[in-house]
Amino acid sequence: MFAVRRVNLRALSEPDIFGIPPDQNISHAGRVYGLSVVLAVVALSQWLILGWCNVEVDKTYEERYGWWLLCTFFAVVILAWTKVGRKVPFNYIIIACIVESSTVYIALEQTNSKNGLVNFYAGVVVVALMLASIFWGAYFPMFIVPGDLVLSILVAIANIMMILFFLNAFWFGFPAIYTAVRNTFAVVAVCMVMYTATIIHDRQFDVPKNEYLFLSVLQFFSYMILHERILTLANQNSRNSIECGV
Repeated sequence: MFAVRRVNLRALSEPDIFGIPPDQNISHAGRVYGLSVVLAVVALSQWLILGWCNVEVDKTYEERYGWWLLCTFFAVVILAWTKVGRKVPFNYIIIACIVESSTVYIALEQTNSKNGLVNFYAGVVVVALMLASIFWGAYFPMFIVPGDLVLSILVAIANIMMILFFLNAFWFGFPAIYTAVRNTFAVVAVCMVMYTATIIHDRQFDVPKNEYLFLSVLQFFSYMILHERILTLANQNSRNSIECGV
């Protein structure tokens, strides 16, 4: 009976994680950042292919941004906090859906501008912003890094802004509200990258070292949000310069 009890205690102490155990030869940070880079490269490759195929979009629907953001957020939640979402192959299927939906959405947004220099400029700015946010969360003093309270408040504000976004999309139609919502989610994305960096570098609290799939997806999702925001701003500035004859 004592032996059975020891087995039960051991089972309870193991993390509730499903899937393939991580490679011990690769560090926790290396796995997270490496997978994030792989996901970003997959997205970039498909953007180039879709650009060469000259995909045309007749009309830009503002509510498309809201549906993409809402569905992707819930997919990340399922991947991170549900047992089904963590099991193989469901976790890989969810990750593939997140990457593909985000890739296609950004590709559709890029069709609003055929200026390759603008797209390149947006990509460089977003990569630099991501690296700066990771460095901030990993090495800056913790009292100036977003913590649990700040992130919880931002998530609550983001939920309110999401509701406001759909109300505006279907009833009001004020352009300023669209801008405010996208700026809010850009701020949330930056803070999320900083917060994720504190977890990856063991500054926030200890997490099981095979908890790396959803951390990578969180970074990828934040990257997509920032890419959409910077791309929109770059396209707007490009159009304004053309209209002004610059």
